[in-house]
Amino acid sequence: MLQKVIESLVQILNQDGYTNIVVSDTIKHANFTDYEKRLYTKLVYGVVENKILLDYLVQPLTSGKRIKPYLKNAIRVGVYSIDYLNIQDHYIVNSLVQTVKKKDYKASTFLNAILRKYLELPKRKIATGNYLQDLSIKYSINLELVELLQQYPDCIEEILSVKQDSKQSYRINTLKTNKEEIANLLNSKGIDYQIIDDVILITKENLINDELFKNGLIVAQDASSIKVGLVLNPNINTSILDMCSAPGSKAMHLAAILNNTGKIIACDIYEHKVKLIEENAQKLGVTNVVAKLLDGKNSSFEKPFDYILMDVPCSGLGVLNHKPDIKYQMTIEKINGIKKDQEQIVENGLKYLKKGGIVLYSTCTINKDENELFIEKLLRKHPNFKILEELKYLPTSTNDGFYICKLKETTNEE
Repeated sequence: MLQKVIESLVQILNQDGYTNIVVSDTIKHANFTDYEKRLYTKLVYGVVENKILLDYLVQPLTSGKRIKPYLKNAIRVGVYSIDYLNIQDHYIVNSLVQTVKKKDYKASTFLNAILRKYLELPKRKIATGNYLQDLSIKYSINLELVELLQQYPDCIEEILSVKQDSKQSYRINTLKTNKEEIANLLNSKGIDYQIIDDVILITKENLINDELFKNGLIVAQDASSIKVGLVLNPNINTSILDMCSAPGSKAMHLAAILNNTGKIIACDIYEHKVKLIEENAQKLGVTNVVAKLLDGKNSSFEKPFDYILMDVPCSGLGVLNHKPDIKYQMTIEKINGIKKDQEQIVENGLKYLKKGGIVLYSTCTINKDENELFIEKLLRKHPNFKILEELKYLPTSTNDGFYICKLKETTNEE
């Protein structure tokens, strides 16, 4: 199991893999016991979430040494286990050494020496003399992203320290059920819950393995994300273009609001994600969504749409809670490239909006350059649009950070 942990960390931290995908694929193909699945997941996510801090803690023992990725990640697993897990130190050290020995005997002796010396080190205090650098280490996030968050000067650490609590968020699929039926079913199971806005279900219970989820009565979706459909709130028998749709959660919500009337074109640039949209539609009883393999930056359409949803690619700084690899993989250079993509998608999409139609722009980031400042720039370029509604969510223990802006093209009569 430890070998799989180290290999997974190499994929994530050295090969830009996505934590959730790597973990899911590994568990799917590995012959783990239930205990091993839990421990594997705990170790991988724990190391990824704390990578910079772990490297800082062990730095006095590794400074100046060139360490290959496999061994470096084995060291991180050891340090994380020693400091954060209720496992006997000698057991985890011996187990890691034996695991690495199968691959590289010399590396295993180095690992053994490093971890045993680490056990004797006094706990290092984070004190670089630079507040932002200290935050970067403490919360294991690239320094340049910490500097970017200075746009929230009064709550930088509050944003970085947010941890999702045990509550789960789901959307009630009104194509198959309603809030009253869900309430009755949950009551019969003795599950505590809260229903917000008729479709947002909050519960401490993980319902992924429950029949409610398996049968498509509820959908796993963050409360902030569900707000996108509620704000757009399209009229029955209208047409919608969802320009960046996969996995299709928002398109499926819009289909439910339309009660399967009208037509929704759901686009994505990856064939496997288009297939995922189609699979989700079938599971949820959606019949008015057509998934298409198209690039929102340059795709064309025969007819204009009543509504256009632009849930654009973004830096993801609102979802660090469950996508910790973003903390290392996202850079200012990448964000600048993403901003260009956002502009291309929006400008292309506006060509296919009916006169007087409505656009909803959304991201799962809290970077103002991709949100309200982007919209300000857009309105300067397109003064014929006006904001109907704008919502900004910072990440909290119960919801992701999100930005939602509903725009309408004004006509001569308005």
